[in-house]
Amino acid sequence: MTDQRWQHHPPRLAVTGGIGSGKSSALAFLRGLGAATVSTDDLVHTLLSEPAIAAAVERRFGPEVMIGGEVNRGALARVVFGDHEALLWLESLLHPHVRRMVTEWAAAQQRLVTQPSLLVVEVPLLFETGTMVDMFDCVLLVTAPEEVRRRRLAAKMTHSEFTRRASRQLSEDEKAERSHFAYENRGSRAQLKQFIAETYAAILACAAAESESLDGP
Repeated sequence: MTDQRWQHHPPRLAVTGGIGSGKSSALAFLRGLGAATVSTDDLVHTLLSEPAIAAAVERRFGPEVMIGGEVNRGALARVVFGDHEALLWLESLLHPHVRRMVTEWAAAQQRLVTQPSLLVVEVPLLFETGTMVDMFDCVLLVTAPEEVRRRRLAAKMTHSEFTRRASRQLSEDEKAERSHFAYENRGSRAQLKQFIAETYAAILACAAAESESLDGP
């Protein structure tokens, strides 16, 4: 982190990683330390409940992805993860709105009288889509071996569903090379929590040091 340049105050951290890696746990630990956090998956959920977005999705994919006038996220996922063109269409619809929502959320945090120490956004496909990388000062990758991630998600998705989703993602090695921090989450929650605490402290210390150097003597 010695050559890191901080664009934002409070600093902004992206948390990324493959499905089943433990990103949500990392986000929760960061929130417990005092960071303000948001998940882009939650923002997408909000967007899909908006009438204009839901109507666009229904026009594109038909009533089979709807239930009770709302988007059925499970049905939509089954369609788009099996059709690359459909997935690209959905991303082009949602991603500009997600970026706007993150920008507005960060601005609201900065306006608080007592600002949070760190702004953290969980972005599962940060490197794959490339639409939000420039919004952050640093990146934390939470990774785990494929067999571990498959086991964690066994009750939530089939073997083929995991394979389809994982196939969209860059290799763990490539994501690690592009991240400032990386943690292989194959141990206990306590070990992950300890790493997150150390990472949080390192980010704040480096950001503070640069702020002091810019202020001068």
